[in-house]
Amino acid sequence: MILRLEWPGFQLVYDEGVLGLRWSRAADLEVKAELCIEASLRPKSGDGLCQLVLRFKSAPSDATDLIVVRVGVPATHVQSVEQLIQRLRREHDVPDRQADEVETDEFVRAPMGTDGWVLAPTGPASEELFGEVMDRIENDTD
Repeated sequence: MILRLEWPGFQLVYDEGVLGLRWSRAADLEVKAELCIEASLRPKSGDGLCQLVLRFKSAPSDATDLIVVRVGVPATHVQSVEQLIQRLRREHDVPDRQADEVETDEFVRAPMGTDGWVLAPTGPASEELFGEVMDRIENDTD
């Protein structure tokens, strides 16, 4: 059974184990639901607005590639999105990841020349910033 959710600027379709996400005039993404490793709905504001978070792994189980999608959900569509999440849990064993849960995945840089590398080579300032951020992450005790 096809499930279609739509609000201004965004459409989400679940059809035969495939999630299709479409941002009007911006991007299309189709991912097999079996690759979903998180589906959660997080409160965004007091007016009922939420954020749908979907995380997908790449097909090989040993790959470090990760796609994270965050979509604002209007209050009028929260119940429908909750039903979709329950369906993903039931049909594909997709876990919920709580907002306060500690990130356990190691942050790893994809080396140039691999499938995970998306952008052109970076400049010296970007390389320096990356190094500083990684140092801060490693030395953060909070």
